[in-house]
Amino acid sequence: MGRAFLLAVAVAGLAAIAACSSGVRPEDQLVVDAIATQRAGTVPDPPQTVIHCGDCERVDVVRVIDGDTIDTGIGRIRFYGVDSPERDERCFDEATEFTRRLAGVAVRVEEGPRAEDQFGRLLRYVYDLSGNSIEVQLVAGGFARAPANDGQHAARLAQLEQSARANHAGCLWPVAR
Repeated sequence: MGRAFLLAVAVAGLAAIAACSSGVRPEDQLVVDAIATQRAGTVPDPPQTVIHCGDCERVDVVRVIDGDTIDTGIGRIRFYGVDSPERDERCFDEATEFTRRLAGVAVRVEEGPRAEDQFGRLLRYVYDLSGNSIEVQLVAGGFARAPANDGQHAARLAQLEQSARANHAGCLWPVAR
């Protein structure tokens, strides 16, 4: 998929979230508007997402595996608090490309309550270099789910998923035909 298409999908998904005032808290609306503006390339300094960590540890990105897993200089990292589609599922390519664009060559990481998952991958909340949560952007854009089972940001991510679902954001939550 082309970058222009993915950008259009992300902005459209975020705009759909912004268009619905019911169920979206005012502070979430500001985040959605800010992300859409940032993705459209109209702001020189990126706005902050509701989950932000500008001074978290910086690590180099070696490779993007899929929408919620990257290889880094410290090992394989599984994003804490989100679940993106697997290779054989709808939206896999879009989620993977979205993460590739957000992660770039380096990311910032924050530990959660558990250090590793059952497969030995590091569990971390992941941020772009400006400190914006990649998990927030994936969920709000309709590229990942937010299982509300654990982690210090679980409740906020679950709220963003509810809003993305209600507004048919991205490729995970299309309008029923």
